[in-house]
Amino acid sequence: MRLSSTNMQARKMLFAAILSICASSSKKISIYNEEMIVARCFIGFIIFSRKSLGNTFKMTLDGRIQAIQEESQQFPNPNEVVPPESNEQQRLLRIRLRICGTVVESLPMARCSPKCEKTVQAFLCRNLNVKSATLPNATSSRRIRLQDDLVTGFHFSVSERFVPGSTLKVSIVELIREGLGVLKMVRVGGSLKNKEDE
Repeated sequence: MRLSSTNMQARKMLFAAILSICASSSKKISIYNEEMIVARCFIGFIIFSRKSLGNTFKMTLDGRIQAIQEESQQFPNPNEVVPPESNEQQRLLRIRLRICGTVVESLPMARCSPKCEKTVQAFLCRNLNVKSATLPNATSSRRIRLQDDLVTGFHFSVSERFVPGSTLKVSIVELIREGLGVLKMVRVGGSLKNKEDE
């Protein structure tokens, strides 16, 4: 290892010496103009950067690939048999993993690179987990908003009919019908919510 590093340093020093000699005595050696000096310096810079920085880039990329592989191993395997502890959650998890596997297999990029397949699968599993976690909250909030709108509309229609000087005729039967309809819709929404919670 020390021998190769000394050889590299010797080559760099030799190359720098040749360039300095060529630049100082341009008439006696085969370099006669500034364009050739610039071109050779540029070629030397490319060779130097490739030899010195190539290993650094390779180590960085290898570290990144290893980190992605370790992160993807934290996610469960879609082919793994899951014990039936909570049936509904396990069923949803298996469906999500099957969707991930199907989507990943259909990607042409995943067929080309197995490392890319694991990364895409991990990313899709994470997105599906986030969406499935936020879906019940969004559904329940919409249901609560609908119930509030129905109750508010019913109160508004009742209060509008009982305003002094209102031209609308108050019909008790019609008001009772509207109230029963609102209560029925609220109860249906509440029973659906209870079923989802169970």
